[in-house]
Amino acid sequence: MSTTYLTPAVEAADQVFEAVVKAQDATIDAVSTFTAALPEAAKNVPALPETDLPTVQEIASTYFAFAEKILSNQKAFVEKFFAAATVAS
Repeated sequence: MSTTYLTPAVEAADQVFEAVVKAQDATIDAVSTFTAALPEAAKNVPALPETDLPTVQEIASTYFAFAEKILSNQKAFVEKFFAAATVAS
């Protein structure tokens, strides 16, 4: 495998990944600060009626299961595509 072209791409991808992680950490900090103040702010809010909605954990789990399925399918497609597009020697 030629690293001449891949190395800069991998390095750029690593930098993007690091930036995403930093943004995610900042988001978690902001949400934690916000939710810490909610008990006081929610004292005057009426209770919501009970419903049979999925939990946020169930929604996230379903979303990521679908995303993993799509990503796996895309990887298989790309591998098959390049195998089909490669001229036999």
